[in-house]
Amino acid sequence: MHPPLRFVTGDGRIIYSFRVRSFPTLVNNIYLIDGGEGLILVDCGSGMPQANAELEAGFAAVSEMFGRAVSLADISTILITHGHIDHFGGLNFVRQFTDAPIGVHILDRRVLSNHEERVVFSYRRLETFLESAGVSTELREALMSVYLFAKTYYRSTPVQFLLEEGKPTIDGIGVYHVPGHCPGQVCLAVDDILLTADHVLSRITPHQAPESITHHMGLSHYLDSLDKIAALSGFRLGLGGHEDPIDDIPARTRAIRQAHDERLGKVMAICREPKSIADISRELFGRVDSYHVLLALEETGAHVEYLHQRGELVAANLEEIERTSHPVVQYVRG
Repeated sequence: MHPPLRFVTGDGRIIYSFRVRSFPTLVNNIYLIDGGEGLILVDCGSGMPQANAELEAGFAAVSEMFGRAVSLADISTILITHGHIDHFGGLNFVRQFTDAPIGVHILDRRVLSNHEERVVFSYRRLETFLESAGVSTELREALMSVYLFAKTYYRSTPVQFLLEEGKPTIDGIGVYHVPGHCPGQVCLAVDDILLTADHVLSRITPHQAPESITHHMGLSHYLDSLDKIAALSGFRLGLGGHEDPIDDIPARTRAIRQAHDERLGKVMAICREPKSIADISRELFGRVDSYHVLLALEETGAHVEYLHQRGELVAANLEEIERTSHPVVQYVRG
């Protein structure tokens, strides 16, 4: 387990950070903001047993290393940066220790408060996407089981307030709404430090999925939001939802945009001949296993959708699509 970190903002507020393993291959950063109206928890892991244990252990590690006694019971406010299970799934566990109010952006509120309904709707949209992408029935069933796995650990939890850009929030923390990776994705400004959550990460490009699965997601929304953060000034450090601190946020946004431009170019090169999203995904990402198959298909779908929206790609089998109930769309350069 990595030791906790301590950051001091220009105005003297303290941000503690520690890591929890939300899933076997996914580690999340948890943040505690101290020095204002109380102790603010930013995100809380997946809710899986190991993540919950490491969440509690992280508080103990902060107390031991920095001499600031903190526990889950001391939390005064909970901020959720976006509605992905590795960031909010631990709320049921946290609720055993505190009744602190929970805040999230309005576009992700129902993910927390009407979770069971949202899972049903998302399941159906994802199933439709995979079918049109050309994924076999057997693989679709396997991927849908993987999709549902962690979501059964969480039960709907009420949200007490909303994180809205341009409106005062708890302890003067600024909110930037940056849809794309998630509909209600926000970055949080704590003086001269920006909590970039999963919008900007230090090494990888944050995962993208097509808007056909979830409104306000998709590469077009994401790139617009990336430009929005790139244009900000006055932040000397970025702290992401995963990976390491970001010393130069504008430079990192440029690198992420370049990576997407390169991937869009690869998709165009692949589509010299008609290809399904499943075909394109295999050529882009090669052999991947388990949940990474689904991630690769969604990432491919987001890039194909972006190009299709702009007329760069067109459907090569339009007559089949017109006469068939559940067609596999073949894309080719326009």
